[in-house]
Amino acid sequence: MCDNPDAIVLGSAPARRLTNAEYDNTVRDLLGGDIPRLPEQPSDAGLQGSFENDALSLGPSDVRVARYEAAATLLGAHAVNSATARDRVVPCPTADAECGRQFVETFGKRAFRRPLTDDELDRWVGFFESQRASIDFDAGVQLTVAAMLQAPQFLYRLENEGSEINADQFELSQHELASRLSYLLWETMPDDELLAAAAAGDLESDVQLEAQARRLLTNDRARTAVRNFHRQWLYLDRVLGEDKLPELVPMWSAGARESAKEETLLFIENTFLGGGTVNDLFTSNIAYVDDVMAQLYDIPSPTEPWSQVELDPDERAGLLSRIAFLAGNAHDANGSPPLRGVYVMERILCETRPSPPASADVSTPVAAPNQGPMTNRDLFEQRVAPSACQGCHVRIDGFGYGFENYDAAGLFRAEDNGLPVDASGFANGIGNDADYDGAVELQALLGESDVVRGCVA
Repeated sequence: MCDNPDAIVLGSAPARRLTNAEYDNTVRDLLGGDIPRLPEQPSDAGLQGSFENDALSLGPSDVRVARYEAAATLLGAHAVNSATARDRVVPCPTADAECGRQFVETFGKRAFRRPLTDDELDRWVGFFESQRASIDFDAGVQLTVAAMLQAPQFLYRLENEGSEINADQFELSQHELASRLSYLLWETMPDDELLAAAAAGDLESDVQLEAQARRLLTNDRARTAVRNFHRQWLYLDRVLGEDKLPELVPMWSAGARESAKEETLLFIENTFLGGGTVNDLFTSNIAYVDDVMAQLYDIPSPTEPWSQVELDPDERAGLLSRIAFLAGNAHDANGSPPLRGVYVMERILCETRPSPPASADVSTPVAAPNQGPMTNRDLFEQRVAPSACQGCHVRIDGFGYGFENYDAAGLFRAEDNGLPVDASGFANGIGNDADYDGAVELQALLGESDVVRGCVA
C-alpha cells in the first residue's frame, strides 16, 4: 500500500456460513415455492449494529447443527410430497437408476452452487442407490436431499475451486464468482442463468460481471437485499429500542418506532433502485409516510399508507434528517450530539469509534439548579469543555451539533428551552471540509464527499 496507494489489498476469506436469511432464501429457491415452517435458528447477530454476514461471527453450534438436521428432514420430505418441489428437484419421470443419477447431478449442482466433482458424483449416486435399493426411489430422493442440505458444501460458501496464485491466494472460480454476486445482490443462490454463465466462462470480464449485476438488480429479490444491507449498515434496528418521555412526545409508541424504520427503508430502497445516487441519499427531501410519520413530520395525513410526499427542504433533506436516525441516536428527553456525531463517523465515514477516557462522565448532562435557561447544546458544550475531552469531541460534536434542530424523537424545533437553536458546526475529515449551518447543509457536504462515497462502497 505504501508503494502504491491505488493497489487493491486483499483480506482473508474465511469459510462463510449461510446467514439465517440466506439459508431461508436458498432452500426456498432450491425447492421452489412454499416450504414448510422450519425450526427457528439461533440469531446471527454478533456485536450490536454489526453486519449479520460477518464471516468470523458465523460459527456453528450444537443447537444450530441439530436444527439444521431437523430442517433438512422436513425439507427432504417436502421435496417428494409437494408436487411443485418434486418437479423442481427431480428432472425426469422415471424411477430408475439413470433418473436417480440425473437427480443427483442436477440437484447437487444447484445445492452446492457448482457442478459435482467426479468423486462427489459417484459418492452421492452410491448413497442414493443404496436408499433406492433398500426402500424405494422416493426415499432415495428424500434422504439424499436431507443429506445434501446438511453438507458443508451447501451450508458454507466454500471457495477452494479456483487456481492457486501463490501460497496465500486463490483465484475465484467462475461458480464462486457467481455465488458472491448472487449472495451480495439477492441473499440467495445463483439462478439458472447465472449458473449457466459461470459454466460457459462468461463471468471473466468486468463488463460481463456488470451486465449480470444489473440483471440481478432488476429482480424483486434485489429489493429485499438492498433493504437488508442498508438496515444493517445504518443500524436502523436501533430505533426499535428507543423510548421517549411520554410527557414530551406523547405520540411516541411501538408503532411510531416501526413506522420510523420503515419510512427510512422505503426512502433508501426507492432512491437506490430508482436510479438515485449517494448524493441523493443525503440531499433528497422525498419521503414515504403513513399517518404516524405524517404526524411526526407535521404534514397532512396521506390518502394512502406510505404515500410519497416532499418534506420541507429547509428542515429535512437526506436520510440523516429522518426520524429513524434522529430518534435512534438520542436520549429519552433530548437529542445527543455525541451519539449522532459518532454515528456519522462510524457509519458514514467508516471510522473507528473513539473511546472515552475511563473517568469520563457519560450520563445525560442536566443544568445545575442555580443556572438559567440552557439549550441542549449548551449543556453538552459545558460537559465536554475540559481539555481531556476536546481532543475527540471537537470532531465528534462538529458533526453532532448539526442535528440540534431535532429533539429526542426527531421532531423539528427552532427553539430549545425557549432559546434559539444553534445547529452550526464544522465538518472535518470528509475531504471537502467546511463550515455549515444545520443538518441540511451538513448532508449536502457529505453527499459530495469522496470519503463518504468510499465508505458507502
